[in-house]
Amino acid sequence: MDASGWEDDTWILHDLTVPIDLADREKGPRRRRRWRDVTDADLAATSKAKGWPPNSMYLIRDLRWPDIEINEGIFGGESLTALLDVLGGFYGPDVACLAYYGMVPANEYERLTVLEGPLSAIGSLTLNEDLFRGLSPSNWWPADRSWFVWTDYDLTATRVSGSRALIEAVRSHPRLETLDWQWPEGSRTPADRRRVRG
Repeated sequence: MDASGWEDDTWILHDLTVPIDLADREKGPRRRRRWRDVTDADLAATSKAKGWPPNSMYLIRDLRWPDIEINEGIFGGESLTALLDVLGGFYGPDVACLAYYGMVPANEYERLTVLEGPLSAIGSLTLNEDLFRGLSPSNWWPADRSWFVWTDYDLTATRVSGSRALIEAVRSHPRLETLDWQWPEGSRTPADRRRVRG
């Protein structure tokens, strides 16, 4: 579920990884590469020109680096750890949070799937292959709704919404790669469309 209404937001690009040992590209260890290191494209300009959120389908078509791997709908690795550090710095690692899994990630089409726990437990949800196939929550937020995280199953970027101070801290974090993108003027966001249907 998408939502709006916060002071500011930005998109965090999901981690890209490449094999360390080219003789074992599929199962060998991998390391993170920066998006700006694998393409000559101006990512901000390319994203701004598109009518849908930042994702690998149009951001890294022309690659300078072989064997790039990125998982759609999974917000994890260094980027997740860095975001948890930022949020924990503002609100504390034990702030109570809710984590919602959409129907596809939860593989549950009859009822909503919502978990409750501390912010510090969010990372363990994505690392657990037995729980939701290792996919990250579609949304997570604190009880007071002071911030909101949205990961879509088909995207390779995650949106974080909150106060201006929080979003500036996300943008300036050295381990996060962010892009600012808004729904094009005159278009309806998914949240708007739900309200119309609702």
